[in-house]
Amino acid sequence: MSALQNRRSFLKQTGIGTAAAVAASNFALNTPVHAAGSDEIRIALVGCGGRGSGAVRDRAQVGDHYKITAVADAFEDSAKRGADSLRKDAAKEENPLAGKVDIADDSVFHGLDAYKKAMDCLKPGDQVILATPPGFRPFHYRYAVEKGLHVFMEKPVCIDAAGFRHVMETNKTAEEKNLKICVGFQVRLDVAPWIEQIHAGKIGTLLSTRIYYNAGRIWCRPREEGEEELHFQIRNWYHFPYLCGENIAEQHCHTIDLANQIHSKGDRMGHPVEANTMGGRTYKAAPEELLRQAPPFSDRKEWDKWYQEHKSAFPRHGQAWDHFFTEYTYADGSKVYSQCRHINNCWTHTLSEYVQGTSGSGTYLGYNPGKGKLVDSEGHEIWTKTGKLPKVSNQWEHDLHVKAIREDLPMHQGYAGAMSCMMAVLGREAGYSGKVIKWDDLVEKGRDYFPNGEITSWDSPAPVQPDADGFYENSVPVPGVYNPFAG
Repeated sequence: MSALQNRRSFLKQTGIGTAAAVAASNFALNTPVHAAGSDEIRIALVGCGGRGSGAVRDRAQVGDHYKITAVADAFEDSAKRGADSLRKDAAKEENPLAGKVDIADDSVFHGLDAYKKAMDCLKPGDQVILATPPGFRPFHYRYAVEKGLHVFMEKPVCIDAAGFRHVMETNKTAEEKNLKICVGFQVRLDVAPWIEQIHAGKIGTLLSTRIYYNAGRIWCRPREEGEEELHFQIRNWYHFPYLCGENIAEQHCHTIDLANQIHSKGDRMGHPVEANTMGGRTYKAAPEELLRQAPPFSDRKEWDKWYQEHKSAFPRHGQAWDHFFTEYTYADGSKVYSQCRHINNCWTHTLSEYVQGTSGSGTYLGYNPGKGKLVDSEGHEIWTKTGKLPKVSNQWEHDLHVKAIREDLPMHQGYAGAMSCMMAVLGREAGYSGKVIKWDDLVEKGRDYFPNGEITSWDSPAPVQPDADGFYENSVPVPGVYNPFAG
């Protein structure tokens, strides 16, 4: 069976097909555009960390008639801190949150099932912001749609094939209910004019795109005395693929999303047909504290000796790799070459895109106005992005989302968001296995990173168990050994 036939079979099985696969949705069914009986939208925040706190404040800047009424977080201290911070801001007259927060003490929820309690405080047509570790996103998204809520959810929306299938099914329900779905791929707003020029043929037929998200090391939180394993892993969610999806999914997905938009040419169901990846784990095998204290070394042998003498005194990062290089191939033969890395003192290059066509090329460098341009085959400039953005794109996406809710305009980014996140998963699994992985095979048979099902209680066993020494080296994926279709 061909890749195209497999894809059509999958769409048919999930009820996602034909026009729904390529067109924006605006089905007016039974879900109200905004909260029943009032023009006030009530909002619940699920995930009170840095991204959730930022997203809810970006939402506040829209300035419409709304009220934040509930918050939820896995951790009690985080939930209380999030609620208190919002209340404090609401007490300041000059703050956009002034008079917009009404969070009672019994509407501050904590625990792994707290998301349900927060959303239960809302009515159909209200809004929820989902900003927990992304491994939980498919479950939280489904519950929100079942409740008839408009959804803003941070990327990535899935970290494995099972989560992708889950999200795609929920997307269909959201579409049927006329819910407005916004995914936190805000960079696409800035880059959209540049991509439109590529789709218009300014550089001829598209041949390839190079994308980069190379940055320094990510944070790591030390283990607390007596801390339960699941508690430790969720606090350190970035270092466990079942919670984060790796840096290729959590951060690099922004750049992957842009590349997929470029190569999918407006098809929100577009995706590469296969991926081939190299990568590994170097500095993430060493603890943050250790690296800060390490003296300079003249060679690797000297480093290895010192590391072996000191490693047991410090907590180790979990299972995550720290670099990936992926070659994606699309059905038309075009390629995406992708780099991402989390290692200090290396070349830093983030949110950058380079395109090559048959009659020209182009570059787009981060958020910088005027840095997006296209040139012909002789290097002559044929298009440049100029001027400032209407707003910071993190804010802009909320403006558009609220406008869609208020005016019943089409907005369903769930499909395109899921495709881009699954593209990141495809690259990761190709790297873990060391094999060329086909999109259709992975979508149909890919590994489920939540082998015990949804995690809703601290009493649940952690899906990943440490080795006898308390670290995780034996569960780090090894190319040539790892099976992307097992479990």
